[in-house]
Amino acid sequence: MLKCDCSRRGFLKAGAAAGGAVAFPAIIPARALGAQAPSKRIQVGVIGCGRIAGGMDIPGVWHNHDLAAVVALSDCDAKRMRATKARTAKLFDNDLPDLKLHQDYRGLLADKSVDAVMICTPDFWHAQLCVEAALAGKDVYVQKPLAMTVYESRCIAEVMKKTGRVFHLGTQQRSEGKSTFGPQFRKAAEYVLNGRLGRVRRVEIGLPMDPPEPKDMPTCQPVPDTMDYDMWLGYTPAEIFSELRTHPQGNGGDADFGRPGWMVMQNYGMGMIANWGAHHIDIAQWALGMDNSGPVKIRGRADFPRRRLWDAHGKLDVRMEYADGTLMHIADDDIYPNGVRFVGEKGWIFCGRGSVKVMSSDPGAGGKHGRWRPLEASSKDLIEGEVDKQLRRNPSNHHRAWFESILSRKPTNTPPESAHRTTTACILAYTAMNLKRTLRWDPVNERFLGDDGANATLRRPERAPYGVGNALRRAGWSM
Repeated sequence: MLKCDCSRRGFLKAGAAAGGAVAFPAIIPARALGAQAPSKRIQVGVIGCGRIAGGMDIPGVWHNHDLAAVVALSDCDAKRMRATKARTAKLFDNDLPDLKLHQDYRGLLADKSVDAVMICTPDFWHAQLCVEAALAGKDVYVQKPLAMTVYESRCIAEVMKKTGRVFHLGTQQRSEGKSTFGPQFRKAAEYVLNGRLGRVRRVEIGLPMDPPEPKDMPTCQPVPDTMDYDMWLGYTPAEIFSELRTHPQGNGGDADFGRPGWMVMQNYGMGMIANWGAHHIDIAQWALGMDNSGPVKIRGRADFPRRRLWDAHGKLDVRMEYADGTLMHIADDDIYPNGVRFVGEKGWIFCGRGSVKVMSSDPGAGGKHGRWRPLEASSKDLIEGEVDKQLRRNPSNHHRAWFESILSRKPTNTPPESAHRTTTACILAYTAMNLKRTLRWDPVNERFLGDDGANATLRRPERAPYGVGNALRRAGWSM
């Protein structure tokens, strides 16, 4: 029987290079849909083989296999990587070259046959991988939130601009078509931008909450032989291994793609304010015309329940004020239904996912607030007809927008700057919740006003050799 080695050597042990179900769609042979030969498609490498890669982003490539094909996978957990390889091959009806596997992502980035990279890792790895992928000449798709700090987020935006790589963010609510949620978010934003509500006084955002912690999971376990745990930890502090910290390991030889514990730990993520907040705050800022700016005053509070290793926030109440006086109020779904409601002089407009099931905590659309349709308003005429000032529309599905932009070399409908500004708003809310005081923000210079303690949070320490700062220094970049 293995004993738990909780020494530094034990919890930094690198795995040798080497089940839960993933929500892959029903299999239709690729050849039956007229796909091109894999060599003529955009060659996609996927970094991170967890539930989002398997349940959303790899199927997103499959939905567009006339334009793209998965050719390489990378994950610190070799068991999950091998399981994802088998599932991906089956999904594409073996209409792919043999997928290359890289437990060290640097091998994937060095592969010149890989054109574009999808980053589906834990949140704290997003920034370094975005930067290194762009510097390696790869176009980049990354899951939200974009980064953990304002510094990291700004680095990504600047590197994408300077390298000219095509960038896309996993905020599907801006997109329409297959594998997305419909046009209601874009329509609501357009109606608001075109003055249907008159002056917008406030925006109300409801976020779901995380599920409870499993009670039977040990907090100290031996590092699996199939896992490079030191690399998994990245720039974060060295810590003892536990599935409660990382992700479920499954039983025997079967990989497990259940919801991971890192999502509820502040070293690795910011909780629902960034998880779901990245979706809804993005739509709010889109509608308010704040894609290149942000709030100027932030105050917030949240519960931080004691749950052994898990320390992310629970119930929250955040208020962010913009320079024109518009107030954004963000609260848990005990207060507001899951979605975004714009309240103005002439009434209100609400947009949400309706009855669509979601991947994080599956809140659905019912509950104490009743059932809300995807697009509703205080008066029917507020959400009818076309508008003069139209937002950029994405008639194809979310992933196809990225592939089409790769071919045209034109930006997607989630350019790096807007992704950065949405991420920054999430980070500002998170910071106010933790510091428990009112913060004033300069969206031009991206600094807190008169608050050295808050400005100290704009960057996080990086455990060498990991982190975006270390990656930029190695590349000879200064930011």
